[in-house]
Amino acid sequence: MKLGSLGILACLLAACSSSGSSAGGGTGSGAPPAAATPATQAAAPGAAATPGAPAGSAAAAAPAAPAAAAQADPQWAVPAGWRTEVIPFPLDFAPAVEHQGQEVLRFPPGFLDPASGDYWSYAFVWRTEDPAELGAAALGTELTAYFRGLIAAVDQKQRIQARGEIVARAEPDGAGRFRLAVHAFDAFKTAEPIDLTGWAQRRPCRAGALWVFVLAPAKTAIRSQLDELARGASCPT
Repeated sequence: MKLGSLGILACLLAACSSSGSSAGGGTGSGAPPAAATPATQAAAPGAAATPGAPAGSAAAAAPAAPAAAAQADPQWAVPAGWRTEVIPFPLDFAPAVEHQGQEVLRFPPGFLDPASGDYWSYAFVWRTEDPAELGAAALGTELTAYFRGLIAAVDQKQRIQARGEIVARAEPDGAGRFRLAVHAFDAFKTAEPIDLTGWAQRRPCRAGALWVFVLAPAKTAIRSQLDELARGASCPT
C-alpha cells in the first residue's frame, strides 16, 4: 500500500511546522519530516513534536500557519490555532473511495489528546470533480472503506486486531443530508475504540459535488463550532 498521503496526515497531526507543499501530493499547514517512512507515518501524532525531530527544535515546536492556509483556501476558513490538510483523490490509504478531486480537513488543537474536549472532533470536505451522488448505503460503504484504510495504514505495529469491527453508517436526514455514526479506533495514539457521530451533506458544485462532513464523539465540547465551520465551506469559484 502506498502511504504518501497518510504520511502527510500523520505529519500534520504531529505539529509539523511551516506552510507549503508536502510530499505525497498533499498540501497542508505543516512541513513534512525529512522522509515519509512507515515509522514516521505510524508515530503517535498527538505528541507535540514532529516524529524524529529533536526536542526543542523548530520542527518539534513551531505552530501551524493557519493564516497562510486560509489564504490558500479562500473557500473555507481555518479557525485560529487549527490545522488543515489537503489530500488529492484517489486517497492512498483508501483507493476504494473512487472520486476525483481533493479532501480538505480541519483539525482542532486537541484532536488527538484524550483529555481534550476537542478529541477526535473534526470537519472535512470532499471536493469532487465527479457528481458523487451517494445514497445512505453507498456513503456508509465509502466511509467504512475510508476508516478501515486509514487505521490499517497507521497501525504499523498491529495494535488493533478487530479492524473488521470498523464501520460507518449513514441515515437519510433530509434532502442531500445524512446522519453519521462511525465505530473506529484511535490508531494514532491510544489504539482504543472510539465512536463518532455527526452528519454529512452533499451540495452541487458545477459538474461535481461538495460533500461536507462533521464527526466527533458524543461528548465533544466543540459540536456547535464544528457545525458552524462546516456550514461555511463553499464550492470553489
